[in-house]
Amino acid sequence: MKIQEAVKSRILLLDGAFGTYFKSMHYDFENADYPEKATLEHEDWIVRIHKEYITAGADIIRTNTFGINHGICQSREEMRILIEAAVAAAKKAVSESGREVYVAGSIGPIKYASEKEEENAYEEYCYLIDTLYKNGINIFVFETLSDIDMAQRLAAYVRNNIPEAFITVQFVFNKMGYTKYGYNLQRLVDRLSEDNNIDVFGINCGIGAAHMCELLEKVRFRKECKISVLPNAGYQQDLIGRDMYFHNAGYYMEYMKKMLEMGVNMIGGCCGTTPEYTKKMRTLLDEHPQVQEKKMASQEEKEQRITETNPFMEKLNRGEKVYVVELDSPFGKSADKFTEGAFLLKENQVDMVTISDSPMAKARADAFEMAIYVQNKTGLTMMPHIACRDRNAIAVHAAFLGAHINDIRNLLIITGDPVGREDRNVISPVFDFNSVKMMQYLKNMNEEIFQDEPFYYGGALNYAGANVNAILAKMQRKMEAGCSYFLTQPVYSDEDIQRVRYLKEMTGAKILCGIMPLVSLKNAKFMQNEMPGIHVPDEIVNRYTADMKREEAEKTAVDICIGIGQKMQDFADGYYIMTPFHRVTLVNKIIQGLRNTDAENGQD
Repeated sequence: MKIQEAVKSRILLLDGAFGTYFKSMHYDFENADYPEKATLEHEDWIVRIHKEYITAGADIIRTNTFGINHGICQSREEMRILIEAAVAAAKKAVSESGREVYVAGSIGPIKYASEKEEENAYEEYCYLIDTLYKNGINIFVFETLSDIDMAQRLAAYVRNNIPEAFITVQFVFNKMGYTKYGYNLQRLVDRLSEDNNIDVFGINCGIGAAHMCELLEKVRFRKECKISVLPNAGYQQDLIGRDMYFHNAGYYMEYMKKMLEMGVNMIGGCCGTTPEYTKKMRTLLDEHPQVQEKKMASQEEKEQRITETNPFMEKLNRGEKVYVVELDSPFGKSADKFTEGAFLLKENQVDMVTISDSPMAKARADAFEMAIYVQNKTGLTMMPHIACRDRNAIAVHAAFLGAHINDIRNLLIITGDPVGREDRNVISPVFDFNSVKMMQYLKNMNEEIFQDEPFYYGGALNYAGANVNAILAKMQRKMEAGCSYFLTQPVYSDEDIQRVRYLKEMTGAKILCGIMPLVSLKNAKFMQNEMPGIHVPDEIVNRYTADMKREEAEKTAVDICIGIGQKMQDFADGYYIMTPFHRVTLVNKIIQGLRNTDAENGQD
């Protein structure tokens, strides 16, 4: 019977953990953390584990290929050799067992952060899929995923190239109920239920049976779909330098029974489980072989409407020009100068003040803490930057919760300047996210936690890239991830003004055009020569002289900025003005000049 038919008629049982079980038996093996490496030299070890799971009652065994990717392999050729050996070992185990068992190709996660890394990961996934298929595998289990977009891309690739394939995708959730990129189980169910390329989807790894059961209890299914659950055997503990899972098969089965009653279609085990767990699950299934009715969503379960107003967004959406000013947090312990500047901006009735998050990877006072401090002191609407560089998923989640509790509702989500080469030996960047993934994370938190009081967030627009189509594509991805508007890099040249105008026309996005006054000849030359992605033409630099007094240089800066703003006035939704060297008075003069221009044109 084909597996597509089998899953319709009964609950299927996958095998249990391979890596942790292998390590418990062969902890002194040189590559004990990578059982995939053992297949070539110790095929008998691998076959034995497969046969133990088959004997225990598994309907499906997964090939020993979970970790095969560039993380442990030096080349594609090495990947191919290990996959061929792993598939052969699994098939040998089935042949020797005398039972009809499905063999599924296991594909584990490939790490990526940047968009380039993501595309490289996709290509590598496709290579693994193709290699498994060439070795006779048409059942695929994608395991421990975090990214729904990638899962759907991979499923589409398999379906387009292997129409007869059976495709299972499984995601890892933390104890908070989220994937690394902020998806909760309900959102996963809602989205993947509509994907005809995926046969079964569900949860594996990350959490134990109790927590997995809690997640599943909260879910309402949108339509007929097939769900898999493969919990860990609780949580690992470090014992004498070894990661250990303590025996809890009886406790585990209590929750597996509950999940069976919720209507799951496939069960199995992940880290810490053994053939003993599989045997007990086989007994459960023999007692409860039929899939139970799932909890379906009712008509009344609709998304909540936004009830909290956001004055900044309301003004932006009305088509009125908005004025956002960036202040840099202090390097030292005193916030007096910063706060003084904020009060001056309030007097000038700016719409929002934004605070950079340690720009140039140089530590400054925390942007979130400063935003809360200034908002409480002045009543200004604040927008802290949040950089992907410094936060993992736990820190991101915590930061959003803390900001919301403190009435911050506006954010700028950026990748963040990289740590300089000279500092990398002592400072470790995180980059669990890129800016799009972090936006997706917050979008999901908005939908689940902050429905009535959502965050609104902008994104950076680096308009100067050579490939305008790539810029447009990234803007679109950010907009799909909930980005409400874009803040550009400083604009100086006519060419860049036209570039931003084109991006606005092509996307329809709200764009706040960047303006940064140059306060001296030295400053102008630095920006022209030291800041990649920012084009300062000679005609602007030449308006400054080395012997200019401060007042004269500032007047020149004001005139230049107002002139640039006038050129963008017809398409800019607002202006994003960066404050040089805490010269807030200078910024206020620029804002007043821009407002006068808008008033003259009837747009203020």
